[in-house]
Amino acid sequence: MASLRNVPPAVPPDGLHEDEATAPSSRTRTVWLLQLVLGASVVITVLLVQALEPSLFTHWPFSSGVGVVIALTAAAIVVPWHRLPRWTISLLPFGDIVGIGLLSFGTDLRFGFFWVFPIIWIATHFTLAYLVSALAAVGVIIVVDTTVNTAGPTSALRLIVVLLSLTFIAITSFLSARQTRAFKQLLRRQASRLQGTLQRVSGQERRVSQMLNGLDTGIARLSADGEVLALNDTYVALYGVERDEPQRPGSAVEYATLRGEPLPDSERPFARAARGEQFDDERVWLFDPHGEWHALSASTRRLISSDEPESTLLIVHDITALIESERARERLAATVSHELRNPLTAIVGHADLALDDPDLSPKVREQLEVIAGAGERMQKLISEILATSRGVFRDSAPPAAADASRIIASSLASFRPAASARRVSVVDDLPASAEVSGDAFRLRQAFDNILSNAIKYTPAGGTIRISGEVSPDDVILHFSDTGIGIHPDDLARVFDPYFRAQAVRDSSTPGTGLGMGIIRSIVEDQGGSLFLESELGTGTTVTVVLPTRSDSAAA
Repeated sequence: MASLRNVPPAVPPDGLHEDEATAPSSRTRTVWLLQLVLGASVVITVLLVQALEPSLFTHWPFSSGVGVVIALTAAAIVVPWHRLPRWTISLLPFGDIVGIGLLSFGTDLRFGFFWVFPIIWIATHFTLAYLVSALAAVGVIIVVDTTVNTAGPTSALRLIVVLLSLTFIAITSFLSARQTRAFKQLLRRQASRLQGTLQRVSGQERRVSQMLNGLDTGIARLSADGEVLALNDTYVALYGVERDEPQRPGSAVEYATLRGEPLPDSERPFARAARGEQFDDERVWLFDPHGEWHALSASTRRLISSDEPESTLLIVHDITALIESERARERLAATVSHELRNPLTAIVGHADLALDDPDLSPKVREQLEVIAGAGERMQKLISEILATSRGVFRDSAPPAAADASRIIASSLASFRPAASARRVSVVDDLPASAEVSGDAFRLRQAFDNILSNAIKYTPAGGTIRISGEVSPDDVILHFSDTGIGIHPDDLARVFDPYFRAQAVRDSSTPGTGLGMGIIRSIVEDQGGSLFLESELGTGTTVTVVLPTRSDSAAA
């Protein structure tokens, strides 16, 4: 059907143009209209002749002409033209030309004016060849009439005037008909394009509606007057709205807090959006028709289009799962923090008691100090985790001064036993002092992670080298190892949470894939930069660039 719809209408080979070649009723009506007009005119003329000039009926050409026109009119009504070839229709106007010629043959009455009817018919619905043939037939009839009945200059002038008049009328009708057909074809093409555009737009609207209905986000579109223009399925189901009466409030009730006071009608997100208010991430609690609570985040967006009136989009997200996950995370952080604090307190307390013994050897005292320091740092980390889980964020502290060389030396003191156990040598080539602007506690956390990774992924007999450079603006620290390295394809993803390189997975070394992301976050928080270079099977170099201590930090 689509292919048939796109085929342009065929032009009949004989020149007859119809609105629809496959619609015989249209063709028949056209034949009736054109022939009946001429037939009616001839009948009226016959009645007038009967009343004014009855002797004219004794003139056989006149009677024959009347009979021809009436017979053709009857044939036009009776004959099923839609079943005959199209060219047969041309017999009617040509027969009319002959009949009119008989009417005017040998008389002074101007029955030749009736030739206008068949000439206009042929000029309008047939090709130029038919029109020329019709004018030629009229000319022949006039010549024969002039030759047989009256000859002279007057007759020749009559022939010229009649032919010129009919030719002018024929050309005008022919050109008007062509222009009309061209307009029709243009209108058909434009209508076809408009129909195609309408179908595409309708299809796009259906697809957009399907997409919006497939979202788990409630969406309502409101006009500038607050009228509901569209609602998706999620919004209808969430609020229990009747699609037939979308203006009426749904069966769900909105609350400011969980199990708190219901929101007034004027303060509900829908009412505010209908008034044209703009808001973002407004939190409300919804008690739906099924007796379930939902935490919602409501926002509005203004829609401005050049071809449509301004409207407002109300977007409602169900964040119940997010709220529940936040609460679960808080409970988990609180539980873990509480359970870890007790053994850490015992470790730090016993280490402090042991350090009070004056008979301790220097080596044992050093080891106990490392244990006590590590325990205190873990306690501080647990406190920060607990505060963050509760949404407590401290104000950013002003830049502090720290000695990167001393921090790394302290970290090395903690990790040297682990390095010795794995038979990994650590070479310290740091400057005596490397003053930087940053938080010493956070930097220690970053350096611990870097050294832990280097020791963990360096095979026995390997070497870790730590070096540094101090410039007026920056302190550059290099942590190089001769470990397993990282494949080039994995290098760009090592900072992604929980990502572990293929070489690490192949080595079966335990880990979470969080260390490098934490290191980069800490360094960038201190105003520094982190760079990573690695070659598979050769080793890895981590470069940390930190800003030097400023005068304000030193003060």
